[in-house]
Amino acid sequence: MEGTGNRIVEVRVPDNLWPRRRDWKGRIVSIFKKPGEKVAQGEAIAEVEIEKAIIAIESPSSGIVEEVRVGAGDPVGPGDVIMRLREV
Repeated sequence: MEGTGNRIVEVRVPDNLWPRRRDWKGRIVSIFKKPGEKVAQGEAIAEVEIEKAIIAIESPSSGIVEEVRVGAGDPVGPGDVIMRLREV
């Protein structure tokens, strides 16, 4: 049974980053956190480039980065998992 501090949160590319198109594809410009680092809710954790616009992706909760699933230059689309956090 998971309790406070044990819940894993998947940080995903938001579906609404590019509302004009649902089939958009982008690429990761940068990842700001590494496994083991702390992240605060609302903190920018990555940047995604979509049709020449660079958009920051914010963390949905505070926690410790457990796993980073993408790197700079990787292609991404709506709903793709960027990283996993353990809430604290």
